[in-house]
Amino acid sequence: MKRAAVIFLLAVLAAGIFFRVDYQLRPGPALVETEEGFSQPVRISRGSSLRQIAAQLEETGVINSRILFETYVLINDYQGNLQAGTYIFSENDDMLEVVDKIRRGDAATFRITIPEGFTLVQIKERLVNQTDYEIEEIRDSFDAELLERDYLPDESLVQWQLEGFLFPDTYIIPYDFSPEEILAVMLDRFERDWLVKIEEGIEQQSTANNLKIADFVTIASLIEKEANLVEEKPRIAGVIYNRLSQNMRLQLDATVQYVLPERVNRVLYRHLEIDSSYNTYLIDGLPPGPIASPGEESLAAALEPEENDYLFYFALPDGSHVFTRSYQEHLDQQRDKLNH
Repeated sequence: MKRAAVIFLLAVLAAGIFFRVDYQLRPGPALVETEEGFSQPVRISRGSSLRQIAAQLEETGVINSRILFETYVLINDYQGNLQAGTYIFSENDDMLEVVDKIRRGDAATFRITIPEGFTLVQIKERLVNQTDYEIEEIRDSFDAELLERDYLPDESLVQWQLEGFLFPDTYIIPYDFSPEEILAVMLDRFERDWLVKIEEGIEQQSTANNLKIADFVTIASLIEKEANLVEEKPRIAGVIYNRLSQNMRLQLDATVQYVLPERVNRVLYRHLEIDSSYNTYLIDGLPPGPIASPGEESLAAALEPEENDYLFYFALPDGSHVFTRSYQEHLDQQRDKLNH
């Protein structure tokens, strides 16, 4: 009889311990106290000790017991593997999953896509829409020392010094990156994939024509905004280089669109008179800097333009272009192609 009572008491004690531990393993109060579910961001700083991490998680309501958290980490020898970062914990994350997420460094990230041909204004708008930063914070970040580069155009001559150099792509960005760090990722991508190629192009004088890095990116941005078809980009590049070599004004509508308050469906004669250093109907040579972020095809076309003797082109309704060698031929083709 006594033995049965002892067994019963041990069973009750074991059950109590089990249910106590089971409760403490469950998601913390910050993750369950809502009908719609909840996500709790926690930033773990570099150099944080196991005790500090456990206390922080308990205080923010992600776990129920810092003692159990520390014990579990120590038993499994995970203490040296806990990684800094900002983590998003949800209502499905119990204590074991919380440990595993921090151990794997599964920090919170967000995805942002910068399409080819986006201007800096459009990039800023996208950052504001997809991050928690205000427009003032994004705007101020463009002057950060982190983003200073010696190949950028003269700041006093351009609207935005970084225009054209934030490479268009889809990026996976850590949740806790500052605006400056987000922009640096895009700038680093340009440097990693294209800076050396452009520097090599400058060494080829037949292609470079004494152009600087910023000039190549400027030409690529013009191609990006002028060409609708990938296959026409090298040909349009050839026209740009031909006009530059003959000291002809580029007269590109895309440069006029860049300085207009709002994009228009058709550039009119009155728009061509806008007083701006970007208006290639009024200035000689290239504008002072890029007018958009060029993609890979446009950068490649700027480095390897088609060798041709075309000096003019105009767009057809389907987005393709007609290329001509003389102004008279240009007018004749316009009358023939656009009036039928």
